[in-house]
Amino acid sequence: MSDPAYVLDSTAFYAGIPYQGSGRYFTTYMVLEEVKHHNVGSSLIHSRVQVTEPSQESLARVKTTASKTGDIGALSQTDVSLLALALDLSQSSGGANLVTDDFAVRNVAEVLSIPLAQTSMKGGEWKNITWKIHCRGCGRDYTNPKLTVCPVCGTQLARKAANG
Repeated sequence: MSDPAYVLDSTAFYAGIPYQGSGRYFTTYMVLEEVKHHNVGSSLIHSRVQVTEPSQESLARVKTTASKTGDIGALSQTDVSLLALALDLSQSSGGANLVTDDFAVRNVAEVLSIPLAQTSMKGGEWKNITWKIHCRGCGRDYTNPKLTVCPVCGTQLARKAANG
């Protein structure tokens, strides 16, 4: 049996995950850009971590799913690339566990059935959330994730859990 595979977010590097234990590690160039300025040992990264890019199909699927869950506004391009790589690997090569402490990333991964590695970087119970855009001023809800200000009363909009 081969070592388990993991797709690593930047927080996994800060926690030292690719430097300890065994496993096959993957990440994207965007994540590598985020961590290279934080002295995480680039030579070790290149010897232990395969850096690759996700498919365009998976990138599109992640964006579509994140729009449906209401997480699209909370995801960076790096987050989308990481999710897409995990999706690619989950559909081939026996799968891979995504290592992240980002709740929006975990939420979209859950909906896409991407396996999540247990992390202890942040506490709290994990549950899937669908978000809606809500105005705290007049109480209206909106579905357009690009809205930032209520068109009725002018109050700043916020995300709110739709299923809880």
